[in-house]
Amino acid sequence: MNVTFFDMGDESNPLNGSTIRDSGRLLQILRDMQGREPSFCELLGENGYRLTVGIAPTFGCAQYSHSEGDSPYLVTVDEHATPDDGCKGFLYQNTLTEVLTRRCLPIRTILDVAAFFQETGNRSPVVSWEEV
Repeated sequence: MNVTFFDMGDESNPLNGSTIRDSGRLLQILRDMQGREPSFCELLGENGYRLTVGIAPTFGCAQYSHSEGDSPYLVTVDEHATPDDGCKGFLYQNTLTEVLTRRCLPIRTILDVAAFFQETGNRSPVVSWEEV
């Protein structure tokens, strides 16, 4: 499935608005994002769903929702983390946005979640999701 990419941490990214047609290309773009300050990107699927992905060097997070903003909003969750584990910060449109650490997973897992979305338009069944 084709997805449209938007870098929410760098509005000057020349890839903003570009169509990504294969998961290999998407993973290359996301790996490039790992080398900078943690930030979000959005992937808009042709099926009317969006995956918002937080990318940092060693961890990340994801939110799956309808592209029109309708609920539910589903976020990844680390079932082994506790609510007291604090927060991690990601840039979203030049604003530091805190995400509960329990919603962050290893970067390899988040890259797999993004590739699955690009390939199917669905949320990955290999991670746990919770409604927010």
